[in-house]
Amino acid sequence: MHVDLPSPALPQLTPRAVESHKGDYGSALLIGGSRGLSGAIALAGMAAVRTGAGLVRLAVPDRCLETVAQFSPCSMTIPLTDDSAGRICIHELEALSPWFEKASCIAIGPGLGQSRALTTLVKMLIRHTLAPMVIDADGLNNLSESSIWKQIPPGKLILTPHPGEWSRLCKVPAHQREAQCAAAIEFAKQSQCVVVLKGARTLVTDGETAAWNSTGTPAMATGGSGDVLTGVITALVCQGLSVREAAHLGVHAHGMAGELAERELDSHVILPTELIAYLPKAFSRLAQP
Repeated sequence: MHVDLPSPALPQLTPRAVESHKGDYGSALLIGGSRGLSGAIALAGMAAVRTGAGLVRLAVPDRCLETVAQFSPCSMTIPLTDDSAGRICIHELEALSPWFEKASCIAIGPGLGQSRALTTLVKMLIRHTLAPMVIDADGLNNLSESSIWKQIPPGKLILTPHPGEWSRLCKVPAHQREAQCAAAIEFAKQSQCVVVLKGARTLVTDGETAAWNSTGTPAMATGGSGDVLTGVITALVCQGLSVREAAHLGVHAHGMAGELAERELDSHVILPTELIAYLPKAFSRLAQP
């Protein structure tokens, strides 16, 4: 697809200072999970830790807390009241408020589920939180039920839809890739947010620039890979990258980790946990001159 927009250079993480501490690398708050979908938010949290966020907190329905916590001891969990289906209740926005002030970046969506209450919760989060926010998966599906997605505060959000999720938002069929990319660029320009439109060559755009990702492999086409990307991007924002820079570098490193895993494991399928395990090698290669 030809687009007359500049393609920015790949961003880089600043090397860590010898005297640095966890407070220098931000605090990530990831909201999601529901009964039967605990793995998604756990994977996003594990990826955020592995990518380098100083602190990672996972806000999950109370009935999912132990399940999520057992995946990794490296993140903290925040129990939230759940409904009869095991989804976060709407009134938990007030309970989350103290954590918003501590967050360098917020992500919502992995394993969240869908309901009218969650649509309201996503809408209220967008309106009332100041931190940059990554919206993925069911965060996007709930957002598509509300007209607020067309009135997003500028410079704040990263949307990470796959073609089906983007179709629900922009009403362009998933199989019309060029039209979907054009809609993503136009929306990003009008809203001043960043859109990561996933695909074989994922598009990252803020409406002023457009980068098509060159890394990745079909071996990553398995459930949970997108949750890992959410955690990666969230952690990069926590470490001081702008929303556009975090999305661009995150997509590239995520795909590179998949390539490295496929090559070294000699497998036609790369599990999300394997993607996470290969993130350090990907970032190490990207840091080399």
